[in-house]
Amino acid sequence: MPVLYKGCMKKGEGTQSKESPDDILSRYIKEQGGMRNTEERHAILKVVMQMKGHHSADQILEMMPDNFHVSRSTMYSTLALLVKCGLLYNHQTEGATLYECAYKVPAHHHYICTGCNKIWDLKDSSIEQAASKVKTPRFKKLRCSTYIFGICNICQAKLARLKKKMEKEAKAQKQSSMTREEKRFARIDEELSKAAEWFK
Repeated sequence: MPVLYKGCMKKGEGTQSKESPDDILSRYIKEQGGMRNTEERHAILKVVMQMKGHHSADQILEMMPDNFHVSRSTMYSTLALLVKCGLLYNHQTEGATLYECAYKVPAHHHYICTGCNKIWDLKDSSIEQAASKVKTPRFKKLRCSTYIFGICNICQAKLARLKKKMEKEAKAQKQSSMTREEKRFARIDEELSKAAEWFK
């Protein structure tokens, strides 16, 4: 998530400044000192300000114009810089760090699938209400960010198919190692089970 940078963010919100993203970036670089305000950084900024959703550094690299080369190291360092000055949100998943535009976007919550690492926005005022009631002695709360981890319906279906496949393979492997008599009694047992279900 972005840090609070000199008043450009309000409690519980993304960057709400009247300054343009380019102005915010240029001001931050100037105030930090020792950093170059390059054309590449502003080109990356332009791309991420237009993107929708959550994207990895590699995905953002692919969004860059074909006639504008940006190295992978420049991409990573610039994304970290944009997070620090409050223009991007960053989200840690098991697969990669995903970035989201924070300029004039209120801070919100997310739920993440641990199967495919997809992330979705979650807007629920009850989370902020619950967080506001939490006591934090000698600590001033600025914002609340919640992540709910679970399995999406697509991954649940994949897991169910995989489980069924593994059970079928295990059963086939077991049957291949059985004697002829054991196989015969196994079929009888299966028929009895079916009959028991039928006469319930």
